Amino acid sequence: MNESSAVMENMSEATSFEVVIIGAGISGIIAAQRYLQAHPRCKLTVLEKDYCVGGVFSKRRSYDNFWTQWTHGMAEYSDMPMERPPGEDCKFDCFRAKYTTQYLEKYVDDKTHAGRSLRDRIQFEVTVEKVEKKGNKWMLSCLNLNGSSTEISAEKLMVANGECSFPNIPKLPGQESFDGPIIHSESFAESDILASKTVKHITVLAAGKSAADMVYNAVKAGKTVTWIIKKNGTGPGFFASLDEKTPWKNPIEAAHTRVMSSLMPSILNPDNWWTWSLHSTRIGAGIVGRIFSAVDQKFRKLANYRGRSSTKGFDKLEYDTDFFWQNGTGGAVHHDDFWSLVADNVYVYRVDVKTLGRNTITLEDGTTFPCDAILCGTGFQPALQIFNPDLLVHLDLPHKKEDEPPEMTEKWNRLLSEADEKVTKKFLILAKPPPHFHKLLSITPYRLYNCMAPLSDDSILIMNHITAGNKIFAAEAQAMWAVAYFDKKITLPSVEERENEIGSWVAWCRRRYLSNGELGTFAGLDSIPYVDKLLRDIGLDAHRQSWWRDFFLPFGPKELGKAWEQYLESAK
Repeated sequence: MNESSAVMENMSEATSFEVVIIGAGISGIIAAQRYLQAHPRCKLTVLEKDYCVGGVFSKRRSYDNFWTQWTHGMAEYSDMPMERPPGEDCKFDCFRAKYTTQYLEKYVDDKTHAGRSLRDRIQFEVTVEKVEKKGNKWMLSCLNLNGSSTEISAEKLMVANGECSFPNIPKLPGQESFDGPIIHSESFAESDILASKTVKHITVLAAGKSAADMVYNAVKAGKTVTWIIKKNGTGPGFFASLDEKTPWKNPIEAAHTRVMSSLMPSILNPDNWWTWSLHSTRIGAGIVGRIFSAVDQKFRKLANYRGRSSTKGFDKLEYDTDFFWQNGTGGAVHHDDFWSLVADNVYVYRVDVKTLGRNTITLEDGTTFPCDAILCGTGFQPALQIFNPDLLVHLDLPHKKEDEPPEMTEKWNRLLSEADEKVTKKFLILAKPPPHFHKLLSITPYRLYNCMAPLSDDSILIMNHITAGNKIFAAEAQAMWAVAYFDKKITLPSVEERENEIGSWVAWCRRRYLSNGELGTFAGLDSIPYVDKLLRDIGLDAHRQSWWRDFFLPFGPKELGKAWEQYLESAK
């Protein structure tokens, strides 16, 4: 072989893989680990646009007052327990997010296969710009940090870039004349905005957890803070207390029990006399409604929206729709002084922005105030820009409704209509949602089996695009399912049956979670039945216990690990 041929062969080996995973966040990391455990000599690579692992929990995106919304013992992969952080960095078993960052960094170094660690297999600072299917291979057009382009091919593709990859940055009237920076929460940690002596007045847009974190940090930094929430929208986010008293260690562990999950009107829960009595009878639905109404009242009482002596509009932070419905955004309260600090120091408006001046903001009600910097907690867009419109339609990923053939639209409308009727009969509480602002979308929902698998191509999976309460727990279950799926170890229903199941899921999602359910990927209070469903598909039962323990004890990483060991043993 001459030198030129050798170089071409080496280049081909460096860009041709059996499995490519896009994203080295919590989903991509565990997807790589589980696949390599089953196939240690597989030629696998992970493409990561950042310089570090972790996604939302990466070093670049972490800041001191960033806390997890999951608890110690539940915030880990099953094959590497996490050391408990120091007491001063824990609160009700939640902890500063930097410990998750450290955990993920250690994980990719410690896990090795065929002499190579997970970190060795990650290509950092490689941005996937376009994905196409050519023949039986996926072709990924990538841009490297130095500006050079690379084309990488894969027999199997896992898109694990998750929900928080592409910031949704609003276009504000007059922003071209604004002299200050406009920073999205995705870049907040790496900015020096709070340390800047020239930035005295900060405005935060949107009403969710990331916005609340930036508000808190800005006030603590001594800035004058204004918090703006859109007039028409799902409104302020709910904020849950972490000190709720339960028979379990903490509220997160309570949520990881099947008895608590059974209180949810979930299409994923088993059909039995218990769930029927809770959700298909008026008495049961009334009991469920009263339970969650009591929880909601506790959250509102903690914030005391209308009882504080604030002159800055604090009462405008009260959320519109009860916690149960999850119609808007939300999160946990990690700081004892959060509500009092906001009430005393933050100007709150629920009005749209009319225009930006050089260093001012004017609202639609005529209010004008100084502003040196704008921080956007405005969420993220579906991370699907890498696919062209035709491929989005082919894979049944969210796409413009006008891009799909009329017969496809008609089919899915029929399936959703039929499913909606069944959902409202089965779950009485979902048949009559409260008055609320409903945010409709101009694109179709995800139409994927188990929120992962397209019906038209079995060589690609969409990972971690589901909103689950415990993201790391759901990510590991998805990774296990992905291995079994690619190994052809799952007996799939017929295409027609899967279409019906997808239709039922989307219809339920929209009824259960209102605006958040429109994309068909929201399962904020349904992590446990979702994971149970994935493991049931694979045919695993090692995670199950005696009926009493199975129903009342938390289902956590330890039990998930037992199921994975069962799969590896059965695959020998």
